[in-house]
Parts: sequence; C-alpha cells; structure tokens
Amino acid sequence: MKKQTSFFLKYLPMRVSLVSMATAKLPAYLGSALRGVIGKALYEEKEAYNYLYRNHVLSDGQKDIVNPYMVIPVGGEETIYQKGDELFFTIILFGEAIRYVELLINALQKIETLGLGALRYPFVLKQVLHSQEQRVIWQKGYFHPIAVRSVELPYRELADVSRVAVHVCTPLRIRRSGKLIETIDFPTIIRNITRRIEAVTTRYGGWIDTQEAARIQRLAEEIEIAYEQLTLKSMERYSNRLKEKMDFSGLLGSIEFEGELTPFVPWLYAAQSIHIGRNTTFGMGGVRVEFM
Repeated sequence: MKKQTSFFLKYLPMRVSLVSMATAKLPAYLGSALRGVIGKALYEEKEAYNYLYRNHVLSDGQKDIVNPYMVIPVGGEETIYQKGDELFFTIILFGEAIRYVELLINALQKIETLGLGALRYPFVLKQVLHSQEQRVIWQKGYFHPIAVRSVELPYRELADVSRVAVHVCTPLRIRRSGKLIETIDFPTIIRNITRRIEAVTTRYGGWIDTQEAARIQRLAEEIEIAYEQLTLKSMERYSNRLKEKMDFSGLLGSIEFEGELTPFVPWLYAAQSIHIGRNTTFGMGGVRVEFM
C-alpha cells in the first residue's frame, strides 16, 4: 500500500544540449534568452504557444498565472562559447504540458536559424535527454516518444532533523508590498513552496493537502535563523515584448535554520525541483538543501 503524501505532481525533466556554430558571447543567466527564442520558434503552433506562454489568455486575463514549464540554464556568469562547444540547460514540463513535448523539441531545432542572444548566434540542437531516466528523447533528427515519461515530484521524509541549510543557487525574487525583499525568513520560504505547489497542481494536474500546507505554515513561525549570508545580486533583462530593460535582481547565498524541522523535509526537498519565488520560468529561485 502506497503511503499517503501531502502533495503529488508529475513532471518531465529534460536535459537539452545545443552546439555552438560560431564563437558566441552570451549574457549571464540565460533563462530569459532561452525562453524568448523558444517562444518565438513555437509561436506558429498556437495551441501549444498559448498553453505554455499565454496562460492569462486561458484565465480570463488574470495576471501572474503560474506557467507549466521552467527553463533552467547551467552556469550563471557571462560565458564565451567557441565553435563546437556545447551549451546545456534543463526544461521541465509540469503535469499535462507533457503533451506538447514534440512541438517543443521542434521549436528547439529552430534555434539554429533564429539564433540565441542579442546577436542571434546560431546553435544546433544535439540531444534531448530524460534527466532522470537517462533515455534519449531526441537525437540526430529522431524523436523517441517511448522515452517521454513523467516522473513524480520527489517526496522525501527524514527523522530527527533539527537544522537545515538552504543554498540559493539562482537569484531568488520575492516581492512584499510591491518591493523586492532583501532578507528572508523560514515562514516566507515555506509559504512560497506551498503556494507554488498548490498553484501548479491546481492548474496542471496533481493535488495538495491544503490543511497540511496550512499547518506547516503555522509551524514555520517557530523556526529560527541560525546563520545567514545572503546578498542581493543586481541584474537586468531585456523584454522584447515591452521593448525595455527590466529589473531581474534577486538574493544569492546561504541561510541556515534550526528548530523542529522534520515536518518540513518533504516540502524543502521538493523545492529543489520546482524552485520558489518569482520568475521561476527563467530558472530563478533555484535552491539546494542540506539536512542536519
């Protein structure tokens, strides 16, 4: 008999490899650039484009509708790619978005002609691999549908956890009263995790125990900060839609908490896969946790 959990979500994690066709100088945190070129390549496939990129259209014009995917680049700082170098990144499709995977891969192949970055450097798609099962989904022009299998969002439990380190790997953006916060506490982290899981499962399939989510939000008030070394990373990105630069700053570094942390383990562990905060679509808000 399968043990009851507090949440359930299926997703497809894919590792994408592109090969540079010329020397290319690309900006820091490529999530925005990758998302932009994929959207442009996908635009003619209206059903897939609307589902992945224009969720507000499907939600009576509501803003801040959670997206059913994430684009997570490897690395962070400005990078030079020589001809023949590989560029790696991860794409995650949540729940029912898996039905558009072939169209998404077709869009990835168009990066060769559309180009990446402000100068539109050409990159050729080399491979799309299932990140967990290590099965090839696409390679050398062939799409393998048998490899397209969703996996469950990890649900891990540990006993006797009294301290946890949360390492913020990509800028974490959380706003409060319209302003970007420059420090963070444990209740804020847990509130962001539970709300993100609820938003994704409600819209794209899966479920969450809302009573349990509310309970651990209350328990989070009892957890204290033991160590903090966070800094605000100032960043900007250019919006092709708005034709202007936008603030993309967020927190980086580490923070440790202490207290009775055992009930929070499944939620913190899951946050490593789904990210937290704003702009997760671009790979922002990536965290890694260590339990003690």
